Amino acid sequence: MDKLSRLMLPELPHTIDPELLARKGATIEGKYAVSELSRLCEILHDHRGHITFRLEFGRDPDNQHSLIRGRIKAKLRTICQRCLDIMELNIFTPVYLGVVSGQADAASLPDGYEPLILDIRPVSLSALIEDELILAMPISAMHDLDKCGATSVLNEINATARNNPFRALKNIKRKTYKL
Repeated sequence: MDKLSRLMLPELPHTIDPELLARKGATIEGKYAVSELSRLCEILHDHRGHITFRLEFGRDPDNQHSLIRGRIKAKLRTICQRCLDIMELNIFTPVYLGVVSGQADAASLPDGYEPLILDIRPVSLSALIEDELILAMPISAMHDLDKCGATSVLNEINATARNNPFRALKNIKRKTYKL
């Protein structure tokens, strides 16, 4: 029984203090079930799967800002906006956040870091992960063309567009102006 408990992941904290974790140089690694993230579930087809993440907390070289670096990986099921069929969407998003107290401080963050404005303390860890995933979602998720059921329809539409009836009007317009 003792070996089993050492192999299990430690329970994730519900809330975190990013500045305290940055001072300690802490790392949080874990996973959430997709079903635990209600706002993300609203934009997905179903709530199956897991999200894994690793967040490393530290300070910038000038010791001016607390920084969060890491990655989030998820396999999500959503609807293809081209063929309206279910598709798996693999998300791998890097995380580069700088902890600031207001929008004015955001300009002083190192290049490549997005501001994490701490207006509510402590920060919900699951909400932080969920926000990053929602931002990483494509505006319009679609299969690759070779895997999409709508590819044949698109090819037909493109072929029809080449025989555009308005081309005749374009030729008439040119003849009219040559008078």
